[in-house]
Amino acid sequence: MSASTPVRRRATTAAPTASTTGRSAPAAGRGRPRHPDTDQAILAATFRQLVEVGYGNLSVEAVAAVAGVAKTTIYRRYPTKRDLVMAALQVEIPFPSPAANSDTRSALRSVVDVIIHAMVDSGASRILGSLLVEDPREPDLLATFRQRLLEPRRALVIELLRRGIERGEVRPDADPLIVTEMMAGAIFAHHAILRERTTEAWVDGLMDNVWAAIRA
Repeated sequence: MSASTPVRRRATTAAPTASTTGRSAPAAGRGRPRHPDTDQAILAATFRQLVEVGYGNLSVEAVAAVAGVAKTTIYRRYPTKRDLVMAALQVEIPFPSPAANSDTRSALRSVVDVIIHAMVDSGASRILGSLLVEDPREPDLLATFRQRLLEPRRALVIELLRRGIERGEVRPDADPLIVTEMMAGAIFAHHAILRERTTEAWVDGLMDNVWAAIRA
């Protein structure tokens, strides 16, 4: 199935059942409210398939089988493969904000812990690799990934640094993009390229170096 082409729906004469309905989602139609458990099952199954087989080999048929729903149930919620995948990544890789009263170094350490969970513990680093492979065949794929997932997370780091500058904890010329790349890039290289474990001692060393570069 093409990621950018709307999926053809299979004709059916059966009335929708409780297993094929759920909460509202993209392109939701009229009818009974959709069930949140169905949405959760679909997105969790999509994420597992992404980790196991990557974006290019992911199929709606496999997702439907794992989630225990009909393919039409997925099609009604997510018209394209890209919509389905991005929704799964947004839900299955949450990025909670650090406590508002945290000092900047503690807040950034929390961000590092979230990145490690999102990229390493969840297996999402393998998903990112599959997106990079598909980029030449689907040029807007990475742009969509950046817009929906990376930019909101970078905005969070920008806000953390802004507050740190206001409190006199961070250098006024600290570049949020570079700070984000220092953290995320180091984690990705350490895990995906060097195949090393992200131990507490390693994370402490990473934070020591990041903080030395940006503290006021």
